[in-house]
Amino acid sequence: MKLLSQINIERSQGSALIQLLQGDLSAIPTEHATDLLVMSAFPGDYIALKGSLIYALNKKGLSVEALARDKEIDLRKQLDCWLSKPLSSADQKKFNFKKILCFEPGGKIKQPEEVVGDIFRCINSFAFDEEHNELAMPIIGTGYQQVSLQKMLPALLQVCYFWLNNGLPIKSVKLVVHNSEKAKEAVQLFEEFKKNSSPAQDETEIAVPARAGSPLSQPSGDRTKKMKRPLKKTATTFKTPSAKKGYDYFLSYAHVHSKEVQLFVDKLKKRNSNLSVFYDKDSIPPGGLWIQQISAAIQQAEKVLIFLSPDYDKSPVCWDEFQCAKLMEYNRKKNIIQTVYLYGHKETEMPVIMGIYSYIDCREGSSKKLEQCVRQLLK
Repeated sequence: MKLLSQINIERSQGSALIQLLQGDLSAIPTEHATDLLVMSAFPGDYIALKGSLIYALNKKGLSVEALARDKEIDLRKQLDCWLSKPLSSADQKKFNFKKILCFEPGGKIKQPEEVVGDIFRCINSFAFDEEHNELAMPIIGTGYQQVSLQKMLPALLQVCYFWLNNGLPIKSVKLVVHNSEKAKEAVQLFEEFKKNSSPAQDETEIAVPARAGSPLSQPSGDRTKKMKRPLKKTATTFKTPSAKKGYDYFLSYAHVHSKEVQLFVDKLKKRNSNLSVFYDKDSIPPGGLWIQQISAAIQQAEKVLIFLSPDYDKSPVCWDEFQCAKLMEYNRKKNIIQTVYLYGHKETEMPVIMGIYSYIDCREGSSKKLEQCVRQLLK
């Protein structure tokens, strides 16, 4: 396996690498041994088509289909992915990876920006476990799914860089192309991204807009909270920005429950009008900058309230907000997240990464329970 280029990201948690390599992911050498092999497949379809990674692994004695029959964690309903159980000790030595994280996006492969967001929602669900902090993957979707390298690689690099730069506890991401023809194109795209991601100035500003009527504690006439993020560049090395605090609470919820959340905010503000609450995100534009602006707002919050419901579980936007909060909690080494169970029957099973938190029960959107929740929080 040949290293073609790399980006080194300096962080307070330790440096991280994004590497571009050429080689065979079914024959990872010892020096590039990794924890997770991230791959994609058509939903529920693990046929070993010639030329695919599934075929290469199968030919060498590792069946992805067999691993899929006995998964360790199944998040296909929420995030179109599943995590395999650990390979046998013999297979770990043979293939130089420990587990497979299989991504099954189906028709969404036609939207590269959406797909790469989903990929990292999958990765982020396991990244806080030290057993899962190095990973390797092909340029997802550019094989039998036939997405062009020019579309997928820049989108993948952008999302990868965002999460690692913000402190996601992953040491390295190895992006691997198989043949020399694709390698030449990939190097050009990688180097272009590396050049363009270099900050032109010593610091940039990220705007966190506020919708009119939102109860944000900001000076009159200034509806845009700006946070300076110092970014220092040395060749291809980048510094992680520091965050400033500005909110008592950041509220993460499915927008179908806006009425209940507005009621909660009204009750909260009635008991303490001085509280600064960030909850109305309608004015933040969609696209690549959305997650950066949400992350900036979350980093300024003392507490993040997660209003759980089946609709929350199905929302990619809500998953992004939760994982930004989880990342901040991990980096600050203190409890930031408080879950509020807004809707869902008692037998409803929350995703593992959310279910580890104790919750305040406000089912089923009960006004009385929301009032009790406010009193409990303000204690």
